This record gives sequence, structure tokens and C-alpha cells, in this order.
Amino acid sequence: MTRSKLSLGEGNTPVLSLATLAKSLGVNEISAKAEWMNPTGSYKDRIAAATIEHALQLGLRGWIGTSSGNGGASMSAYGAKAGLPGFLCIAADAPPEKVRSIVPYGATLLPMSQLGIAEMDAIGELAAEYRLKLSVTAYRYNPEGMSGTESIGSELLNQGDFTHVYVPAGGGGLLVAVARGLGGASTARLICAQPAGCDPIVRFLNGEITEPQIASCTSTISGLQLPAPPDGELAALAVRESGGWGCSVSDADAWSLQDYLASKEGIFVEPASALAAAALANDVKSGRLPSSARPVAILTGSGLKDLRRFSSTVSSTQQSFTIDDLRRRLEAIDGNEQPSRR
Repeated sequence: MTRSKLSLGEGNTPVLSLATLAKSLGVNEISAKAEWMNPTGSYKDRIAAATIEHALQLGLRGWIGTSSGNGGASMSAYGAKAGLPGFLCIAADAPPEKVRSIVPYGATLLPMSQLGIAEMDAIGELAAEYRLKLSVTAYRYNPEGMSGTESIGSELLNQGDFTHVYVPAGGGGLLVAVARGLGGASTARLICAQPAGCDPIVRFLNGEITEPQIASCTSTISGLQLPAPPDGELAALAVRESGGWGCSVSDADAWSLQDYLASKEGIFVEPASALAAAALANDVKSGRLPSSARPVAILTGSGLKDLRRFSSTVSSTQQSFTIDDLRRRLEAIDGNEQPSRR
């Protein structure tokens, strides 16, 4: 099966203007690469398409991979398209929305409490033994699949003259792919955005540690909780070669930007995506990013992937209102009061 026949419509995502955010920060422009518009809701569809294509070329029996959720949905969808069975080792604490989005495709799910480098190495050995294509979002394990993500960088070359590219980093592979896609045709600086509770690449870039690896993570941002990123050194090298830097962002700042993008820009992305935009906003506020810059943030996945923060809000909407209640809310608007958003 060729890539064109395997495709579900991944790639060629638009770059959108975040004009309201830019105005609020006092800068000329801020853009976002809309990776949440991919078929299963994240940039990992690009990886899955390339991975499954390679599996078919090698005549493998199926695929096996690890995921915090997004990659699992992508691999399961593209595996189903190709008729290849899959085995997915998924983080036991993955958001339930991510897990539910995988189930319909029919892949075998195996929740695991530990999914570090040791487990990835062991899964890789099993993949070779049983003639399965290994799918891990890292060049260290799946360079053929990761090459599919390099198109993000090559697309950006034709979508704007960007000076800075903000990329959220867990394992570091996405940042490496964007750098390779941009190649020597771009002078944009690459900014590595990580949660402050799990920022080994940023700390390595800052000279705080001798290798991009820490003992454990305290961040709750799904998809970015890798204390030992498989592509950490490659990512750090890409950042340094571009003249960029690393940014640590609190979980609270990521959540705040997630809310802002939804309520002010009409864009609902998951916290891992919002973290890149939060890093950008923090750099503007600190003066590190000049007002004349033309930055773009890679918004990697849909907010529908992780709704845990909004469970209490949903519960509060279960109460019943009457037409009279509605009238009072509308009258409050006429009285220049903001209606409650319970």
C-alpha cells in the first residue's frame, strides 16, 4: 500500500494567527501551526503514516508501540487502514479520553505503570523477535516514522517568515523533526518548551545538569512526562545550532494559556500544546522575545484529548434551569453585567 492510499488526510495543516493573544501581549504577531487538525487530533498521525508504510514495505506482521495516548490513537487508526494488527503499551495514567479514542480501532491495549527507556528497549527487542514494527515517538527507536514529522518544518518554510519556533518537548523527537524539516533554509530559532516539573532538556541546555536526564517528574501534563527523553541530546543540539533556548513552564501557566486560547481565540488544544504557547507568552513578558519577532508555536493536539480539568465544570451544568432563569441571565447582559458561566 502506497502512502497516498494509506493516507487519512494527515499533514498540510494551516498556520493560524493568534491576533488576540498578540494584542494582549503588545507584540505585532503570533502564529500557531494547527496540528490538532490532523485526522485523529494530533501531529502523531504524520508519524503513524510513515511508520505503517515502512512496516508494509518490510512485510512485517503488525506493529507494537508505546504511547501516552495520542500516538496510540494514530497508530491504531493507520494500522487499521493497512490491515495490520497492533499492540499498544499505554501509560496507565493516560487521560481516559485518549484511551477511549483508541478502543474503536481494535488494537490490543496493555496499560503499563512504567514506560521509560528500559521498557522501550525491551519492547524493541520483542518487536524484532516477533517481526513487528516498533512505534515509539523517537528517532532512537523509529527514525523511519519520525521522518514523517519533518514535514512540519518543511511546511513552515512556505507558510511564513518565522523568527522563532516554539516546540513542546517530552521525548524531544518532535523538536528534532521540526529542525530537520526546516533545514538550512531557515534562520528561525528553535525554542524547547517543557513543563517545569519535567524539564531535563531545558536544564541541560541551561548547564544545570550534565546530561538531559532527571530522576523523576512532578508535572501532570500528559505527553511531556519523560524524565529520560530518548532524543534529549539530539533536541538540545538542534536548539543550540539554531541559536535558540529552553523554557520551563509551570503546569498552571500551561492551563491558563489553554483556557485563554479557547475563550479568546476559539482554539481548544490539550495542555501539552498550550505549554508551547505559554512559553512564548512568558518570553514576551520577560523581554526575551522582542516585539518585532514573528514567532510560531506548534500546537500539537486537540483539547478533546484530555478533558480532566473540566470534569467539575461539566458536573455543574447538570442542574436544570427554566425559561425564567434564562430571562434573568439575558437581563443581566442588558444591565452590563457578565452572566454567570456556570
